[in-house]
Amino acid sequence: MSEIRQRWRLVFARDEEARYLSHLDAVRLWERAFRRGEIPVATSEGFSPRPRLIFAAPLQLGMLAEHELADLFLAERLTAPDLRDRLAAGMPRGYRVVELHDVWIGDPALAPQLAAADYRMTLLNVERAGLEGAAGRLMTAERLPRERRKEARAIPYDLRPLLLELRAGPADPSALPPDADPVRAAGLWMRLRHSQDRGSGRVEEVVAALAGEIGLRAAVGGEDEAAGAAEPTEAPAARAGAPDTATGPEATGPEIAGPLLEVVRPVRERLWLVTELASDRAPHPGTPAA
Repeated sequence: MSEIRQRWRLVFARDEEARYLSHLDAVRLWERAFRRGEIPVATSEGFSPRPRLIFAAPLQLGMLAEHELADLFLAERLTAPDLRDRLAAGMPRGYRVVELHDVWIGDPALAPQLAAADYRMTLLNVERAGLEGAAGRLMTAERLPRERRKEARAIPYDLRPLLLELRAGPADPSALPPDADPVRAAGLWMRLRHSQDRGSGRVEEVVAALAGEIGLRAAVGGEDEAAGAAEPTEAPAARAGAPDTATGPEATGPEIAGPLLEVVRPVRERLWLVTELASDRAPHPGTPAA
């Protein structure tokens, strides 16, 4: 293990070119970028030392991102312009650095500091008024009991404390597929709790709950799952048949006839640290955009 001399917090975005990369593939590409840029990354202990790059939270397959967080530990000190230039020399395609922050080496680990995550997306086969009503009902509910299946067990949970904010609004025309009916499309924005200790909300859980409120089905687990069913734990709901369709444990629930509630162009807008939310610096969008 090399001695740590500096700790940089990377704020980065993931665009279309990288949206279908798995987390492990992305890590390998980042490590290659460090070698190409001759960045003096500190390494871990063990038989096979690895570069010390710690992501705050893995990004789901198929999801875009605008404000992701990772801590990079260096064995030699670099200035911000120097590090930015070296990263640019080998940056993985589809990723871009948004900000760089020189963080105290002894600062707490990044992941336990997370408090929430913001998401936005476009939903198809739903009218905006109906989605707004469903979102309002979820936010005013005292409890939202649901269950997930893990192997042969059904695990009950309450979605409500994981759902911090939820808003429906007009769909972003640029996010609509060519064959989509703009009248039956709406934008959705949500803030979900993201905590190692208190649990984290997932996009597909909220989408399935909304579908249940308006009598639709949701794309979950790569198949059309009945609304009100349990959700997977890995990826967001997505358009049926698309490569970014959610994956995870099989969901069960009542059969509900009706059109499929589809999600297109899901974006994780940003991850929030506890200190950022506590200082009231977290913005509240007026209308969701996809």
